[in-house]
Amino acid sequence: MKKIVLVILALVLPIAAFGAEKTHMKTDNQDCVECHADQAKIWLDGKHGLMDVKCVVCHGSPEVNFTPKPGMNKCRGCHSDAVASVQKQLPAKEQTCFLCHEHHTVAVKESAKKRTGFHGQGGGK
Repeated sequence: MKKIVLVILALVLPIAAFGAEKTHMKTDNQDCVECHADQAKIWLDGKHGLMDVKCVVCHGSPEVNFTPKPGMNKCRGCHSDAVASVQKQLPAKEQTCFLCHEHHTVAVKESAKKRTGFHGQGGGK
């Protein structure tokens, strides 16, 4: 009987953990830069940082709606044409900005410049 319970737990717990929502530790109104200085510097020195786009625009609030890996819909507000293009051209599993863009710098990856399509044709510079 114990073996059966252990087998069931071994099968169920990983599935439950996989489905668990990602959360962020409580921050008590700290700025992201206090713990994520390297990422914040890269972001703030880039185009989005210069336009004063804050971490919460992509990642959400740590206490409310935090997401460690933002989806393309976070980009739609300013980049609706690019998001629509990606959704039209790529299969659902590949629909992410980070297929072509570096995290935090959002620079176009060299591999994306070699692809046919939007970046391969000089778009998104």
